[in-house]
Amino acid sequence: MKKLRWITSLLAAMALVAAACSGDDGGGETDSDRQAGGSGEPVTLDFWVFGEGGIGSFLETLEQGFEADNPNIDLNITNYPEENYGVKLDTAIAAGKVPDLTVFPDAQQVREGLILPLDDLAQEHDLDLASYVPAVVEGGLEDGLGCGFEGQLWCLGSYAGSTQMLYNKDMFDAAGIEYPAPWPPMTPEEFVDIACQLTDKENGVWGGAASDPLAYIPFDMLFSPDGRTATGYANGAEVVHQFEVLASGYEQGCIPSSNILDPWAQGRDFFSKEQLAMVITDFQDLDQVEKAGINYGSTAPPTPEGVEPYFFVWSDNVAVFAETEHPDEAKAFVAYVATEGQRIRYEESGEMPLDLAVAEEVNWAKGVPGREDGLEVLSHARPLVFVPNRWDVVGPYYDAWGFVVGGEKSAQEAMDEATPAIQENLDKAWEDWEDQG
Repeated sequence: MKKLRWITSLLAAMALVAAACSGDDGGGETDSDRQAGGSGEPVTLDFWVFGEGGIGSFLETLEQGFEADNPNIDLNITNYPEENYGVKLDTAIAAGKVPDLTVFPDAQQVREGLILPLDDLAQEHDLDLASYVPAVVEGGLEDGLGCGFEGQLWCLGSYAGSTQMLYNKDMFDAAGIEYPAPWPPMTPEEFVDIACQLTDKENGVWGGAASDPLAYIPFDMLFSPDGRTATGYANGAEVVHQFEVLASGYEQGCIPSSNILDPWAQGRDFFSKEQLAMVITDFQDLDQVEKAGINYGSTAPPTPEGVEPYFFVWSDNVAVFAETEHPDEAKAFVAYVATEGQRIRYEESGEMPLDLAVAEEVNWAKGVPGREDGLEVLSHARPLVFVPNRWDVVGPYYDAWGFVVGGEKSAQEAMDEATPAIQENLDKAWEDWEDQG
């Protein structure tokens, strides 16, 4: 793959040189113009982002690289505070004055015809999407995580973030416990059992950390396969059992409650200090773990037996507004983000490239077994079953979990009480979705 891309880049460069030397007496569009994404005439692309969450801290280098490769294009970047971004964008949409490029398009914008599909991007810019993290290119747009929706591609990004489970190999060795495979993951029952074996209260070591059952059970388990029914699923035997499994870890003192530590915000800190043997958390900032000298491995979050594993995956999704006057140039920028942008981001911040072939090319894993595990896990990433407004729909679930952890209600009682509200939210979400469509 690396050699093929090098040859492709070389041929493209040779074509550009040849075109520059030969000129175009007919004044028409050259092959190199089309490959760069435009006519060669001066073009300004307006690109709106928000803070670090928009497209990252490598914007300046990204802009310089793209403009160097496309000297006729001026990339005009406007960086808004994250809390103001949505309002600015909605106002621009209402006024018919949208930028050429945006970040994190949503499914409703796609349904309203506001976003340009990018299905032709791969062929036009020699992108091998088969090697990109599958969950991002195949789905996830409706949750703001990926770029696929209804069988089409609407955006692309430069890196792959994910939720995975880190574990301390030395602690496993000391306890005589076999390392889990990167894929398929262990079951929740195994997670709690191992967490209790590795807990060392005298030395302040927790065996594992997970925020709530949705840290490992896929959202799909709360709903029917078509995403329209929660009754009988959210309060079904398997979901209730997973509540009981994780709650038992809390009860036995093997898993800390959220008022002691937040696995997402503090998980790597505790793990790096060897105060956690396992943690389900954000699979980024591995330098912190490695600088602490932790001999770690990674696996997908625990998943009930017989259930297809799911874990959250995301990127810094860049999209093109359909009203742009320069669609070819704008698509060329998205292609740049999803190719050279990945290398730039890796060089500047060490992030894992979205394209697993690029991750191999730049040696992202560095021969570290835990990183190699993470690449293996990401190759299995899948999108979720679609549920409109998912996070608001499942709000009552979190109240139910609080009752269970607090010992106020059994798992069955809590979910039997929460499920009618979840179903009501779900019905309303689908009704709104269909009305808006």
